[in-house]
Amino acid sequence: MSPSLVCFAHAVKEGDPAYAIVRVDLDTKDDEARFSVSQVVWSEDLAEAEVLRLRELNADKGCGYFWRYTRVDRQLLG
Repeated sequence: MSPSLVCFAHAVKEGDPAYAIVRVDLDTKDDEARFSVSQVVWSEDLAEAEVLRLRELNADKGCGYFWRYTRVDRQLLG
């Protein structure tokens, strides 16, 4: 991640609760290529359900899924 993006990310201290659904490509060594956010949802229940669905759907594809709590500044969404 570029330094300008890191600085920008830390500037957003307030925002609405959100849940990032993260995909991990298990066969990839490079962390920047290995982890990707597949989507962001507004509820923990939806995040948990989507992670379970994706794990089941992609069980044989060499990837895993988990969710993490984050915050989203809706002003940046337009």
